[in-house]
Amino acid sequence: MAEVVEITSLAYGGKGVGRINGKVVFVPYSAPGDVVEVELVSEKKGYSEGEIRRIERPSPLRVEPVCPVYGECGGCSLQHMRYGAELEWKQRMLEETLRRVGKLEVKSHYGDGLPASPEAVRFEEPMASPREFNYRSRARFHFDGRRAGFFAAASHRVVDMDGCPLLDQLINESYLDIKDVLKSIAKPGISSFEIVLSERDSKTVAVFNAHEARPLSWAGALAGVRHLKGFEVRASADRGRKGKRVAIEGDITVSYSLSGVDFSAPAGIFSQVNRLQNRNLAAKAIEFAALSGKETVVDLFSGAGNLTLPLARKAKKAIGVEADREAARQGTGNAVRNSIENARFHAEDSILWLKRNLNILEGEGNSVLVLDPPRGGEPNSARSLSGARPGSRGYISCSPPTLARDLYFLRDRIQGIRGRSDRHVPPHILLSRASLA
Repeated sequence: MAEVVEITSLAYGGKGVGRINGKVVFVPYSAPGDVVEVELVSEKKGYSEGEIRRIERPSPLRVEPVCPVYGECGGCSLQHMRYGAELEWKQRMLEETLRRVGKLEVKSHYGDGLPASPEAVRFEEPMASPREFNYRSRARFHFDGRRAGFFAAASHRVVDMDGCPLLDQLINESYLDIKDVLKSIAKPGISSFEIVLSERDSKTVAVFNAHEARPLSWAGALAGVRHLKGFEVRASADRGRKGKRVAIEGDITVSYSLSGVDFSAPAGIFSQVNRLQNRNLAAKAIEFAALSGKETVVDLFSGAGNLTLPLARKAKKAIGVEADREAARQGTGNAVRNSIENARFHAEDSILWLKRNLNILEGEGNSVLVLDPPRGGEPNSARSLSGARPGSRGYISCSPPTLARDLYFLRDRIQGIRGRSDRHVPPHILLSRASLA
């Protein structure tokens, strides 16, 4: 049954929110201010879900999506909104999540809600991406034997495409050539592949995920792929798990520069997807830490030193803790290559290390703790931190719900929060500061 509904806000994940006879209805690909005719496709006890059949009156926030497969591909959910409006509504969603899940009193950057007390957590102006499009420095594509691309929304169906407007153009060109190669092979034995941009030499590196542990018989066909300088093959019978490396061809080193530090690591090591925003993030972390050269910086979930090494340049010493042994080893290598002698990396679980070394964070305000956990967050670290006394701490997250859950344990020590937004997913990356001096 079709119903007409006015969209008044956005929910986490990007679905529009309206009401029909007082009952909440979630409508994907709608915008606040839209009046739409929707077909109800799901009825739950407390809400309904609908799909747009016709836009009766478009919101002034609407724009024409750039991507030709937008709405079919599951990669984006808000490309139909002006970027400035998208940024504002993402921050509103974040603020609401922190209120509801983190039990934080939030002073909205947009002046929403009830008057806030002086103790309320203050939101700074959101950090917009320098580019709306062509900013992604890596992407994972799926291959089903006939099509190569991203999955459709809430599905494992592959949407074939001629590139993605969010990706760096070098990645798009490598992708198109690799797709042509895969389609020309009867049974390539590949379920997915990742392409990563090596920024300093303007080349790309590919990682192929294969069904069987054997080199690719057709690897020679990749010689003509534009910008590709090397690739590796990983094999696993379980498509959901990282496979074992079975072959390397060419140079698989990915390199970039950040805050005066030159980074290099194999393509399989985690890296921030938006290098431009990564620079903003590092600059904000340095500003936040306000280092004088006397501090000890502890960077948990440090990876290959993305924040550890820029901070080390301004601190007495820096400690990076990372469970991925190869990433920790690359962090040490990056420190050596950049002649940063006051940085050390520990290849172990960040939470176990934290519990064993809380004394390093104690002292007279001369320690700084940085956490950049995986998307799932790390509640155990937040609980451990609630009893620690570093001079200041920063928490970086790409998932508002897990950030809110973790910050619940630190809610009485937060000074400010800043959102960072990209086009590719609704979550922000947050930087928050808690000073205990």
